[in-house]
Amino acid sequence: MGSESLFTKCKTCGKDISKSAKACPNCGKRQNKLSAIHWLGIIFIILIGVGIFTSPDIANEADNLNAEVSTSQGSDSSLESLMPEGQRFFINTISEYVNIYQEARNELQQSALRDQRKNAVSEILGSLVVASWVGTINQLETNTEGKAILSVRISPNIEIKTWNNALSDIGSNTLIDKGTAVYNDLFDLSNGQQVVFSGSFFPSETDFIEETSLTIDGSMKNPEYLFSFTSVTPIK
Repeated sequence: MGSESLFTKCKTCGKDISKSAKACPNCGKRQNKLSAIHWLGIIFIILIGVGIFTSPDIANEADNLNAEVSTSQGSDSSLESLMPEGQRFFINTISEYVNIYQEARNELQQSALRDQRKNAVSEILGSLVVASWVGTINQLETNTEGKAILSVRISPNIEIKTWNNALSDIGSNTLIDKGTAVYNDLFDLSNGQQVVFSGSFFPSETDFIEETSLTIDGSMKNPEYLFSFTSVTPIK
């Protein structure tokens, strides 16, 4: 008998055969190199791999993400050509301070940058009233009283908005009442729709125009400016 490392038993007749033999020379029975359990394990792993890479959810999620990025970029690009000069200057100034703020070393520098931005915005706007600015509806809802809540995104990091609740809106009256012209303008609009809007900001000692973020980070990186809308019409 040869070395045990070179020979094995035929599973059918029990004779010693070479481990490399594909069939038993004595009975002719084909020799399986892997047990049934091993084969089942391999098949199971293959099926899992196929399921992961062909999963509709994963494929759809990737497609949806690409579509959202493409749509967002296309939307911003198409609106830019419609923006009045004052709006472009406003967006560029806010965006510049986002970049500068991120490089600030401490809160003292951050506070100083906010003051600088206030002065820059004051020079650009001059007035609290703006007309024919353009953007994309980011939120269009109603509160418990049926008043309209509206937020319009004018750049990836800047929103123009009403308050979203009656308590915060006391004294500002930014929520849009039923039956008003603006409410009627909004009636057939939806989130994601491009619009032309007019109205006025609110004065602020801190930012020149009132910004509603609770932190300086929010105010400088993703400002949300309070606004009283006087007209909102779709871009066709």
